[in-house]
Amino acid sequence: MWCDNCLLIFPLRAGAMILGTFMAIYQIVGALLLFLYGDFFFFHKYEASIYGGYALLQGLVGLLAVLGFGRRSTLMTRVLVRTYVVIIILGAIRGSLMAWSLFYGQDHIRWECDHGGKRWIDPSTLDPNMPQPIETRLMPETFCYVGLRTAAGYFAFFLALDFVLMCYFYFLIWRYNVRLYNNWCEGTYYP
Repeated sequence: MWCDNCLLIFPLRAGAMILGTFMAIYQIVGALLLFLYGDFFFFHKYEASIYGGYALLQGLVGLLAVLGFGRRSTLMTRVLVRTYVVIIILGAIRGSLMAWSLFYGQDHIRWECDHGGKRWIDPSTLDPNMPQPIETRLMPETFCYVGLRTAAGYFAFFLALDFVLMCYFYFLIWRYNVRLYNNWCEGTYYP
């Protein structure tokens, strides 16, 4: 018999709903921060937008899981069991690429900190006949005060923590799906 309350204070359904809500909130906030400030940390074209879009997708899937738990939906939990595996694999790839890109682009980020938070632009992409773009957004100053190595280390740690939470949330979705299926087979439809 599997543990229905592993590492949770609440029962399986309520604990999974709380974890899903927490994950949805921090993924959506992270997506918004990537959309606003991601260009300062990730330098390839559309890289920050892709990472932010994936974080937004992950937050929306967390909200769908909460709705599935709230309605005791066998269909929705079954779909989530199948699709969340893909989300976990994409999350592992995204996390490793983000950490690598952040450590790889440290010279550009250091340049941004030294130049008052202006965004670094690759000099080879600038056209000498066109004026340089005027930057209205600046890099958050607190990132430069903390230190680049420390901030990148925290960022990588929280990406790994995000991956662990995704795996545990998948376990909760799978366990609740099994519980719904067993209750359906026994004739007790509401656990």
